Amino acid sequence: MTCRHPAPDPLEPTVPEPSEPTRLSVSEDPEDDGTWGDPEAVFDDLVVAIDGPAGSGKSSVARLVAEGVGLRHVDTGALYRAAALACLQAEVPLDDPTACAEAVARARIERRGDRTFLDGVDVEEEIRGDAVTAAVSSVSAHPEVREQLLYTQRDQLAAGGGVMEGRDIGTVVAPEADVKVYLTASVEERARRRAGQLGRDDVDVLAALIAERDARDGSRAIAPMRPAEDAWVLDTTSAELDEVVAAVIARIHEVVAGVDHEHEEVPADPLAARRSLPRVAIVGRPNVGKSTLVNRIIGTRVVIVEERPGVTRDRTEHLAEWNGRPFVVVDTGGWEHRAEGMAARIVAQAEAAVASADLVLFVVDGTVGALEDDERYARLLRRSGVPTQLVANKIDGEKQEPLVHELYTLGLGEPIGISARHGRAVGDLLDQVVAALPEAPVEIPDESAVPRVAIVGKPNVGKSSLFNRILGEERSIVDPVPHTTRDAVDTMLELDGTPWVFVDTAGMRRHYRRGEDTELYSVDRTRAAIEHADLVLFVIDASEPLGEQDQRLAALLREAGRGVVLVCNKWDLVDEQRRDDLERELDRLLSFAAWAPRVNISAETGRGVRRLVPQLQVVWDNYRRRVPTRALNALLEEVVARHAPPRRGNKQLKLRYATQAEVAPPRFVLFTNGRLPDGYLRYVERSLRERYDFTGVPLLLDDRPPTPHRRRGRRPVGGRQR
Repeated sequence: MTCRHPAPDPLEPTVPEPSEPTRLSVSEDPEDDGTWGDPEAVFDDLVVAIDGPAGSGKSSVARLVAEGVGLRHVDTGALYRAAALACLQAEVPLDDPTACAEAVARARIERRGDRTFLDGVDVEEEIRGDAVTAAVSSVSAHPEVREQLLYTQRDQLAAGGGVMEGRDIGTVVAPEADVKVYLTASVEERARRRAGQLGRDDVDVLAALIAERDARDGSRAIAPMRPAEDAWVLDTTSAELDEVVAAVIARIHEVVAGVDHEHEEVPADPLAARRSLPRVAIVGRPNVGKSTLVNRIIGTRVVIVEERPGVTRDRTEHLAEWNGRPFVVVDTGGWEHRAEGMAARIVAQAEAAVASADLVLFVVDGTVGALEDDERYARLLRRSGVPTQLVANKIDGEKQEPLVHELYTLGLGEPIGISARHGRAVGDLLDQVVAALPEAPVEIPDESAVPRVAIVGKPNVGKSSLFNRILGEERSIVDPVPHTTRDAVDTMLELDGTPWVFVDTAGMRRHYRRGEDTELYSVDRTRAAIEHADLVLFVIDASEPLGEQDQRLAALLREAGRGVVLVCNKWDLVDEQRRDDLERELDRLLSFAAWAPRVNISAETGRGVRRLVPQLQVVWDNYRRRVPTRALNALLEEVVARHAPPRRGNKQLKLRYATQAEVAPPRFVLFTNGRLPDGYLRYVERSLRERYDFTGVPLLLDDRPPTPHRRRGRRPVGGRQR
């Protein structure tokens, strides 16, 4: 980079000659000038604040970014240089803050295009001279001068937005700027850059000067140099200038597109974190209020509750917290003596929960006292050696308290009377629970970034068999009778080194009879499981024709926008004729998700199940895939060159720019001069899929034509009228 002046201040940025920014050429229309289009249409009055320490490259970046997006560049350094010139012309002492501030207040400082005017006179060359260069640092250090120039800077931005760089733009000058960027780099790198710009080899000396100025700027009483709280901080230490410019331009487009970046990191070992939490199992006879108590502890309706026994069948786990102590609460089905069939499997689930628990809450119906089955289960709990708290539920008031004392005969220590439905004394119960639990982490582990996989399908297609096959244990009860699973059962486990949360859901019935609240709520839970999942294993019975229930589930998946793997279960029962029929049915049923991979399995025998996890990993990676803005726009150039958007009336539709606004699922925003036809959006989607692997993932394309703005006088700096 060349130096404009014989002896510039080594800490003042040297601005290179602007190079032509990369632009997206999108049309062969002779009326198209090859640019991104009318900047007023997309960036009307946009204010971009670029802050950073000396030598971070903010002046060079600001100039090129402004040109790249069609905004004015408001050169803050030139304004301060003009202020220093005003002080020199007034012949005031440069170390007198009051005199300098008065001289600046009397002066009229303006930026017109890339020229600087002082009292109507063009002083662009003069402010770059040695005298001003020597004076500007002293003058700009006065808080009184900075306060005077604050209004000048705001007036410049209020005249139509722009890109402004400095050290306090995002925090003081334009705290409501639309886009805030804070550029930083190591002291050594900034010194190296300055040495290269100035043709000097005393990098160590420059580094010392930069460090000294950083300390001075950071300790100012007024407007100290620091990033704004909502600024996008970009470390440019190892980046080239064009890379930084491209990154900032992409950030501007993303903000205009309404991007909400969530920088999620998967915890180092979320499975180990959950396993380290103490476990509280809630057991008891059917219909004593176990699930109501679980819902009360969790604080939301996560378990189906109904006034009849046998509603809860599977064992379900939920994270809970009380007074800062996290733990896992395990709900179970009702214990029944000499149970057979499905009831026996429910009892086995409850016994498995007790075996792995740190504490058991044994719930009895306090209004009926200890029954024979309660006494039998109490003996089993005493023999198990697991600490147990006896809970008398349905004690709705003090008049029923004497009933609690009758339960001492169960030999499980002092019972506590509660009303799970009304919340009475549940807090007292939880105080005793956390006091009895072993030491554990003080925070609930963050599992938000662990992929959630919902297993969905119509009743009796083998969802629970698949769920248990993946887990390697029976967590969901399997029975040839449809609708065995009612709650959405979720379990975290690690497969091939990656933590996953699998959710087994209830199936959707064809029709509902009045009063079937349990089944209706099961369907609601299935919908909720899909909405809260990242990926879905859509299980179908390959041995039977696809029907209305499969189509309804397919419609839910289409609306949910989740990653999908199609699982064709019972493949061992499919003959050649059925295979041909199935292909035709799938083409008709899942034509919207031709991108979904398919795995043929037999959950009962385990055939093909091992191929599911690698396929899920591929879809999970694709679900979070981000295409770099530069590469995305290069692809769109090719797309438009092959097939330009159609005309709409006398108007040629144009693609001006594109950015990926979100992941999970991927959403792309296309800045256009009008709405694109659905057919052209499908063409763009196909092109994206041909270039990048988006197997198993829906792509959301949002074409964004310009929004007209109605001007209502001058607006506050950084504010926008939407």
